[in-house]
Amino acid sequence: MSIGEIVSRIENAMPKLTQAEQKVAKFVLSSPNEVMFMNVHELAAQSSSSSASVVRFCRSMGLKGFPELKVALSADLAQEQKTGYYDLDKNENASDLVEKMLSNAIQSLRDSANQIDSITIEKIAKILYDAPVIFAFGVGASALVAEDIAQKWLRMGKNVYAMSDLHVLAMTMANAPEGSVFIGISYSAQTKEVMELTKVSKKNRLITISLTGFGRSKLSDLCDFNLFTSQAPEAKIRSAATTSKLSQFFIIDVLYYVYASINIESSKDKITKTRHAVNELHGL
Repeated sequence: MSIGEIVSRIENAMPKLTQAEQKVAKFVLSSPNEVMFMNVHELAAQSSSSSASVVRFCRSMGLKGFPELKVALSADLAQEQKTGYYDLDKNENASDLVEKMLSNAIQSLRDSANQIDSITIEKIAKILYDAPVIFAFGVGASALVAEDIAQKWLRMGKNVYAMSDLHVLAMTMANAPEGSVFIGISYSAQTKEVMELTKVSKKNRLITISLTGFGRSKLSDLCDFNLFTSQAPEAKIRSAATTSKLSQFFIIDVLYYVYASINIESSKDKITKTRHAVNELHGL
């Protein structure tokens, strides 16, 4: 875990926690200095929960256990200043907006990097490497991420679909060969269309991968593998849509480079060929 990340992670994951876990989370946020000197049973008593709830809370935060939570809190509190998320205010000047957007971007990337499980992302890269067909789907800003997936893996010589028509996509997946992959992209993890296509993918025995904001959800439970981005706080003017898109692109970039490194010489050759093909069009 990166330094200075756990408080932001707890704040942003709060809505996805169970009621018992929320009790633990609220106490941790209100009294982080005290928590660092407690044991599991003391935290359970102070937060009016149970020892099991404390352990589940730690795991929901992506931690191995309570000792790792205390280490993460210590790192957070040791920081003199922490970049955070900011919303827009009325009649702000351009220079202030630049600073706020930069702060949001930096925090989003830091939090997203913190969500990456190297073992999981290496497994997913290998699955994509072996997959005969890759399907990617998202709605709104997430659709742009699906298109980015298609652009990247097409350059790697993969057969990739990132269509917006659900019916055509469902028909195509129905005849997909064994080992094909569906990537469902939804920052909220609640997009109805993504959920439905994921179910279609499961029925047709595709390998399913989700890309969502951090936290357990129905979509993540449904998928075989999960990739998480930072879960930025909701902004009044929806600046979170900017940071969520940035963090999604970042995760896909990391996955792409892990994929490319599996066979670096082959990757270089395919990228060179596609670059030459595009350059030839410039003469038209």
